[in-house]
Amino acid sequence: MYTFEEIIGHKGVIENLQQTIKHNKVSHSYILDGISGIGKKTIALTFAKTLQCLNKGIAPCNECSSCRAFDSGNHPDVFFISTEKKSLGVDEIRDNIQKDIETKPYKYSYKIYIVDKADKMTIQAQNALLKTIEEPPSYGIIMLVSTNYKQFLPTIISRCSLIKLNPLKPGEIKDYFKTGPIDHNMIDLYIAFSGGSIGVIKKMMESEHFLEIRENVIRWVNEINSGDLIKLFEIQKEMENYKEEIDFVLDLMYAWYRDILLIKQIGNNPYILNKDKINLLLNTGMDLSYNKLGRSLDAIEDAKKQLRQNANFQLALEIMLLHIKENAHERNRSSF
Repeated sequence: MYTFEEIIGHKGVIENLQQTIKHNKVSHSYILDGISGIGKKTIALTFAKTLQCLNKGIAPCNECSSCRAFDSGNHPDVFFISTEKKSLGVDEIRDNIQKDIETKPYKYSYKIYIVDKADKMTIQAQNALLKTIEEPPSYGIIMLVSTNYKQFLPTIISRCSLIKLNPLKPGEIKDYFKTGPIDHNMIDLYIAFSGGSIGVIKKMMESEHFLEIRENVIRWVNEINSGDLIKLFEIQKEMENYKEEIDFVLDLMYAWYRDILLIKQIGNNPYILNKDKINLLLNTGMDLSYNKLGRSLDAIEDAKKQLRQNANFQLALEIMLLHIKENAHERNRSSF
């Protein structure tokens, strides 16, 4: 059941949408933009449900024939358009929107089209949609859900009401998972890598891959400290298996050293991300100086910077690992 009360965060956005309904200033076209998993589709669907509600309020009544049809997934005048392909083509836009919108609503006030991953539309598809957006019928409403609205043509953007959804706040995410099946010792770690997205956290919870990478990172840190140069090159080779996810791997490594530094400075504290590994963090921290921890954090940041600049992948990781391994107080800086 789609209701505004169930939506996590985005109170300002919801209030603005409700005010447009109240004052009869609903636009014919919208872009709802933001990172994946923060509620864009839920807001679009709830807005659509409210607009079609026969009670004509600023929230769906959940009882009228329109609300019941919507909740059943069989509303005759609300259409959800999505694709699993790499792009959304012109034929899909022409068949599902451009031609269909010429027919008046079957029963309710509007014909509403919600296009998921709309920023995947080809230029040809956007041009086809533009013709409809420029001269929409009075009953037509199009909602484009995207993660990067800058992929749209400027003419599309200028004719749509742009709604930017910000990442959720940590407190909002914690409230959402308060009663859910989640390891609450892990929630801060999930939040740190979620970008403020509940959807991303759900994927991490369901993914053994996330836990696998973290366990490898923890092992690598211990092996860097205790191993020799041969071990460093072995670690570098293992890290190459995660080339497509290297930013995430390095972020996890950074978080681990950060937690050790925090523990050394103020002991066990609520700002620790890897709460479920607190004993291991305490033991690891005993062997690492502040100087070495600082060098390690800097080395990881340097590696990320070099990789963003398309530096040699293998060399960037080797230099990072060597700098982390260094025991000297002075840090030799290398460049490509």
